[in-house]
Amino acid sequence: MNIKLWRVLVFVLIIIGATVLIYPFPRDMVRLYLRNDDVDKASEILSKLLEEDPYDLHLLNIGVDVFLKRGMPDKAIASLEEILKQKPDRIPERMKLAQVYEWNVMPRKALHTWDKLSQLEPDKMKPLEKLVMYYRYYNMFPQEVDAILKLNELQGKMPFSGDFMSVLNDEIERLGAEHVKDADDPYLNFLIQRVFIVGEQFKAETEFMAETGGKVDPKQYVTYVLEYFVATDHTDEGYLYAARMDEKTGLDVENRVLLVKVLGWSGSYGLALDIAEKLIKISPENVELLTETAWMARSAERHDIAQNVLEKLVELEPDNREHQKALGDVYMATGNYHKAVSFFRNLALKLGNWLVYAHDMLRAALFSGDIKLMSEVIEQTKEVDLTEPEYLRTRGALLLTLERPREAYDALRKVVDSPGATLADYRSLIDAAATTEDNQLIADTVELALKVYPGDLDLMRTAGSAWHNVNQPMKAYHIYRELLRKEQNQQDIIDMLLAASETQDLKLGKQAAAYAVKIAPNDVVVIAQAGEILLWLNSPKDSYPYYKKAAVMTGGNREYVMQLIQVASYTADKDIFRDAAETAIRLRPDDEQVGLLAAAVWTAAGDTQKAEQLLSRFAGLGSKNMDTLHKWADFADKAGLNEEAYRIYDELYVRGYKRKEIRGPLARLAEWTNRPVVAARIYGEIADESPADFDLAKKAAEAWSNAGDFKNSAVYYERALALKPQDYELKLELAKVYGFAGNTDAQIRLFKELQAAGKLPETERVELARAYLDARQPEPALRILEPYASLKKLPRFEGFLLASALQMAGRGSEASDIYKRLKKEYDKDELFLARLGAEALFNNFQTDAYDLFAAALKLNPENHTALKGLGIILGEREEYPRAAAKLRKYLSLVPDDVEGRYQLAEIYRLMGRENDAAREYKRAARIIRQNESKMDNDKNLKRIDR
Repeated sequence: MNIKLWRVLVFVLIIIGATVLIYPFPRDMVRLYLRNDDVDKASEILSKLLEEDPYDLHLLNIGVDVFLKRGMPDKAIASLEEILKQKPDRIPERMKLAQVYEWNVMPRKALHTWDKLSQLEPDKMKPLEKLVMYYRYYNMFPQEVDAILKLNELQGKMPFSGDFMSVLNDEIERLGAEHVKDADDPYLNFLIQRVFIVGEQFKAETEFMAETGGKVDPKQYVTYVLEYFVATDHTDEGYLYAARMDEKTGLDVENRVLLVKVLGWSGSYGLALDIAEKLIKISPENVELLTETAWMARSAERHDIAQNVLEKLVELEPDNREHQKALGDVYMATGNYHKAVSFFRNLALKLGNWLVYAHDMLRAALFSGDIKLMSEVIEQTKEVDLTEPEYLRTRGALLLTLERPREAYDALRKVVDSPGATLADYRSLIDAAATTEDNQLIADTVELALKVYPGDLDLMRTAGSAWHNVNQPMKAYHIYRELLRKEQNQQDIIDMLLAASETQDLKLGKQAAAYAVKIAPNDVVVIAQAGEILLWLNSPKDSYPYYKKAAVMTGGNREYVMQLIQVASYTADKDIFRDAAETAIRLRPDDEQVGLLAAAVWTAAGDTQKAEQLLSRFAGLGSKNMDTLHKWADFADKAGLNEEAYRIYDELYVRGYKRKEIRGPLARLAEWTNRPVVAARIYGEIADESPADFDLAKKAAEAWSNAGDFKNSAVYYERALALKPQDYELKLELAKVYGFAGNTDAQIRLFKELQAAGKLPETERVELARAYLDARQPEPALRILEPYASLKKLPRFEGFLLASALQMAGRGSEASDIYKRLKKEYDKDELFLARLGAEALFNNFQTDAYDLFAAALKLNPENHTALKGLGIILGEREEYPRAAAKLRKYLSLVPDDVEGRYQLAEIYRLMGRENDAAREYKRAARIIRQNESKMDNDKNLKRIDR
């Protein structure tokens, strides 16, 4: 067989070519497998192809679908990212990449991808819509606003199906222009965002309603937009927006009325009313506007505006009861109750319908509180035959206010007899019955109510309260007992106990207390109340166990423990005293206040040792707890332990504890414990802090006077007198203090002022005479004193001063006569005679002085003044032995008189008895040293006391 080689080659090539033509390429096989849902085979082939050429765009595109079907989004994303790396402007792949990011919950990458798409397709809305969504999700506020403005610009190029979106689009565009000027205004940015969202919501609802056959209310969305204008303080822009809506829709001022409403909701009543008044001028008979304005004005309490608007509304809609009622309410709100009543009366006459307006008249009169007006309305409506319960209720309330309870009862009885009577009506009827003070009527009413509502617990409580109010505690008690058989309410138990106590029956009180604790064994309030009513019934011994139980149950509640001790103190039973103290300390071992009361109880029980233990524990002066010291100081003060109280208060004061609070009691205790200087210093300090306080200045003056510091006393008296210059009693006190302070001129001046004003008492005229003498002015003193000489018996003090005045005036013989007269008239008063003798001696009337001293010694041989005075006179007469004898006797009675020792020493010296004289001089020197040492000790004691 002849076979040619070239023919074989041709045949092989034909076979190979046919095979190539019949069988597809591997990359085509991938799509074929995908069409047959053989994802695994397609993936296998694709993987091999990508290994050979990983950057092939066609293979990468196919790979995206394969990887997505196999649930391998990461590889799909890698493929798309590689495609875009080579061809960054390819929109379909970038769009798919954004979708895959979203499917794979990678919002941040999706955001960047949509941002790139918006740059590639600036005239497309979808990327911007996506960006707005993502910016909002990530709270990228400025970027969101920019995207909204771009999107709004694109939307504006499309036709709108309604006026709302058209005006809203223009409004966002206008806001965008403001945004360009101030991109950082947070309120403006918020407004743009929110207004845009409202538009999106409107479009969504429009699409939904188109499918369901419904209709969208644009005014609702206008309201939303206006709310955001108001919330961002862009009210003026909101008004312009609403005006454009009104113009676009041809709706008069309806959209602007919505702005008024929104402002009212936000509480901006003033601004809302300003806009409303402007709109009323544009549309004066717009009922919706007028109604809204009336509501706004009433909310803002601008009753003048409300009244004008409502009067207009009543004129426009005369049959509208709401407007009429509102206008009447405005009249009442302004206190114009007469006008309100007149208004409703005129409506009744005009419309011939008393049945409608009589109730309003009654209501207006009731709110007025004007008894006369109420009476007039009651008379004007008495012929109105209304059985409507609400009317009768108001009429009954009015009659009760007029203190006409019988008539009120009749009206309210008609209410309860009507089919719709309520429990509240029966309560009102019971109140009316109680006001009549007719016990039988009250009983009948309560019985009537209980027949209708026999099992109503609240009514039973009301009945109990009614019996209580009419002083029928026994009936109230039984009602509460019946109530408690059905329900154990704490307040009911307490009311039962109170009713029992008001019967003043101790036996019943004990039964009530026992029953209360039986049904509420763990209720501390009830147990304490049980104890309290027994205390009211004057049985503290029966009360004590309940208080003790309350204290123990609460684990030592401070209030109950304190009450326990107090109740124990009322029993006068020492055993209960001890039990209370032991219980209190056991329950509250660290409570200083309880310790105080327990100490008092122990003391009352006669157990002072335990009281002292508590005192030592809580009130040691070394304690660092100054609050504790304060309480113990107060306790000591109230217990009358003045010295202890003073020392504790002084300790607190020295340690700087609440000085302003405690210095008052410290000063008072200083007075009571004979520490006048301390008291005066503190009162002065208090007065200096309030220089305009009269009482404080006077108190400080009195304190310094008591302390013997008359100069300081005068300072505070002068301050007090400056505050009340016509206080003559104060002026008299100041005059006396001037005298004690040696300020004679000032004393005389004040006495003269008082005398000129007719306010100088007779006794004080003598003080004026003494002041003249202190000032060496005997003549005016004599004008006051000489009239006393004409009396049948010359008064002691006046005679005393008269003698001095006569001597000072150079009328010695007359002065001597006065001394003799006084000696004769008061020959039984040794003290006066001795004192008068001393005065005569001082004034160089030795003979009279001698006689006076001698007369005093006849009455009392040991009169100190007379002995010493005679010794001095006898010494001057050179009767030395007699002088020495008188002085020795005097010094035996008053051994520490240094002056007397010196005088005796001088007598001895003149007698030539030098040794005796030296002895007396030494004794005098020793007494001086002792006195100096004593003064130092006194200073130390005062320092300790202070």
